[in-house]
Amino acid sequence: MGFLSFRLPQSEACLLCHDSGAGKGLCDACMKDLRVSASDAANVCPRCGGTSEGAAVCGQCQKEPPPFERLWASVEYAPPVSGILHRFKHRRDRSLAAPLVSLMASLPPPWLDDVRIDAVLAMPLSRERRLFRGFNQCDELAEALAKLYGWQVLPHNSVFRQASAPQSTLPFEARKKNVRGAFRVDACVKERNVLLIDDVLTSGETLRECARMLRRSGSSSVFCWTLAISKLKIF
Repeated sequence: MGFLSFRLPQSEACLLCHDSGAGKGLCDACMKDLRVSASDAANVCPRCGGTSEGAAVCGQCQKEPPPFERLWASVEYAPPVSGILHRFKHRRDRSLAAPLVSLMASLPPPWLDDVRIDAVLAMPLSRERRLFRGFNQCDELAEALAKLYGWQVLPHNSVFRQASAPQSTLPFEARKKNVRGAFRVDACVKERNVLLIDDVLTSGETLRECARMLRRSGSSSVFCWTLAISKLKIF
C-alpha cells in the first residue's frame, strides 16, 4: 500500500527544508532522505526486530520467545528521523505527525498482509505523563494508521499505565524493573489480535510488558509496529 498523502495547498512549505510546494509534510527529496535509514526486511528478525540474516528468527528469540508474535520498526532511530521525533514528542510540534505517519505507511511490516488485526492500541502513557506532555504522540500515529488500514482503535484509557520514571532516563539494566507491573488492561481484548503502535524501540522492555499483560488478559496475539528502532541495544 502506498504511503499516506496529507495535502494542503501547494504553497505549504516542507517542514524540513522549507521549500515551497511540498503540501502538508515533507517534499519528495526530504522523504527520500528519511527513507535512507529504512529497516532491511531481508535481514531483520521477525520476532524482535533485531539483526538476523535472511529474516530468520534469531537465536535469542528461539531460546526465549517474546510475548508478541511479530515486531517491526520502519526506520533506524538516527538523524534526521530522531530530530523530527524529538520536535514532535518533546516540543509538541503536532504538525509533524502527518509526515511521520507517511514514513511509517511507506515502510510497513513485511508480515502485515499475512495477519489479522482486530484492534490497534497506542502505547499508553501514564495520566501524569499525558498531562505533562499534553498529548500522547503514539495516539496520533495509531489513529492515522488505523484510518488508513480500516482498523478499530482501542480508546487511550483501555490500558492503565501507572506513573514511573521515563524509560529514556534509565540505564538499560533498570528498565525491565521500572515497567514491571506497570500496565492494567481495562478493555476487552479476549481472543483479539492486537497491534501495538509505539514511536521508538530501545530496550524493548515497555513493549514486552504491555504485550505480556495483553496476553494475560486474553488477547490471542500481539503484534508490534514502531516508527523507529535504536541500534544501540535491543532486548
